Amino acid sequence: MKTAFTNIVNGLMAQDALVTHQLPPLSEQLEQAKQEWHSAQNYYNNVSDADLVDHAAYLIQAAEKKYTYLLKRARNEGVRYAPFN
Repeated sequence: MKTAFTNIVNGLMAQDALVTHQLPPLSEQLEQAKQEWHSAQNYYNNVSDADLVDHAAYLIQAAEKKYTYLLKRARNEGVRYAPFN
């Protein structure tokens, strides 16, 4: 059973679609997450429809969680990134 599962996983990993799709480096993911967080905050500050305030708050929370997750991951992996140096 375990061998059949391993064969299926190996077959899927060999497909070009999965092999060629790679995430950007963690430093780039961090920068993108920080920009998403700032964009969500900007959206919240500029939303005028009362029905969208909850949506904007949700976007801020989601972006913040993503950014803090990536920061923790970077610290654990020893990533050093200083874009302003």
